[in-house]
Amino acid sequence: MIVEVEHQRHDVDLIKIDNDETKIVFSNYGARIVSWKYHDNNIILGNVVEADEFYFENPFNFGATIGRYAGRIKDASFKLDGHTYELENNDSPHHIHGGSKGLDKRIFDYEIIDEIGQIKIIFTTTIKEMEDHYPGDMTIKVTHTYDADHRWTIQYEAESTKRTLFNPTNHVYFNLNRDNNVVDNHRMSSSSLKMYTLDDENIVTGDEPLNFSQIFEDEHILFKDIFDSTNQKLQEQMQRYKGLDHPFEVGDHQLAIDNKEFELLIETDMPNMVIFTFNEPQNWDSDFNIYKSHSGFTVETQHIPNDINMYGEKAHSILNPHTPYFSKTSYQINEK
Repeated sequence: MIVEVEHQRHDVDLIKIDNDETKIVFSNYGARIVSWKYHDNNIILGNVVEADEFYFENPFNFGATIGRYAGRIKDASFKLDGHTYELENNDSPHHIHGGSKGLDKRIFDYEIIDEIGQIKIIFTTTIKEMEDHYPGDMTIKVTHTYDADHRWTIQYEAESTKRTLFNPTNHVYFNLNRDNNVVDNHRMSSSSLKMYTLDDENIVTGDEPLNFSQIFEDEHILFKDIFDSTNQKLQEQMQRYKGLDHPFEVGDHQLAIDNKEFELLIETDMPNMVIFTFNEPQNWDSDFNIYKSHSGFTVETQHIPNDINMYGEKAHSILNPHTPYFSKTSYQINEK
């Protein structure tokens, strides 16, 4: 494999990896993925040529590392150890994706390690409690590894000076179609798929999740069939949100999504995946916005959003002080 670095403006670097059949590009801005090509088909949404403009003004977090907390925290506040923490209400009245000082907005330090059969980019940064109003200062390491089997793996490592919340993810948008057409023709499959419902403010309700094996007869479920479902609860959710923006429980922490040409395999040690089908891109007023509804989908591996307000001291996103955090997710692309 070949790796090279391109320097753009505003301290944005692109780390480009060529693996013959596939090419993948990462950036130090937001420790993000920028491009992933299988032959001539770019299977993710992004912009390599104008990365130093496109990502700074993009409100949809394309390819970015998200943190400290992926997803919404209801009313931009939470209680921990008897203290109430007030966060930025950047999705008024809620807090989302760590706020305007989150990891997606940061220029990371990085080093490249070229090993036999794989290349690692180790991104590092620190985040202070005075910056984002979460308790504790954190050191954070995000390692992107690309290997000869066309597998992209993300490892998250962190440590905090105080008891805090940490719930990182990556916000990459996939589209396996060559013509960048909508992803309604993509299918997803797992040994179990259960979808949490949302209230009218995009907050998890806490109701019993919808069991897709009971709603659908096919183990391979088309996005289109989800959007058009006649199941009353699912139909209400799809009409409200114009598509998926929902946390899932996924069997064996594994999910496959495919079209007629490619299959994407996702494996993680996290308990949930948030699947978002890019439902209203028209809200971005920009010449860069060439996207239409359902032109991509995310698979964000994480703890369930707002878990701190749902489960209190039992929330899985709580990280104790001076306790190493580790999680790992891999995405592998195969030609069918």
